[in-house]
Amino acid sequence: MKKYDILHEIFHKAGTEKFITLYQLETETGMSGSQLRPVLEDLKEESLIVEHPEGFQVSENGSHFCK
Repeated sequence: MKKYDILHEIFHKAGTEKFITLYQLETETGMSGSQLRPVLEDLKEESLIVEHPEGFQVSENGSHFCK
């Protein structure tokens, strides 16, 4: 699964208003947390997602990118 596929998954499951947890991402993608973490860090560095204690959500920049 590619980095932007994971961004797409977060965008459709959580968007900019809700959160998706790492566990939910593991379930949705079939990837382990250790496989997802580097991809999520890349997306965070590109300012496409943000991480909160509640989980992940798409940033404003990420929302524009997804559209």
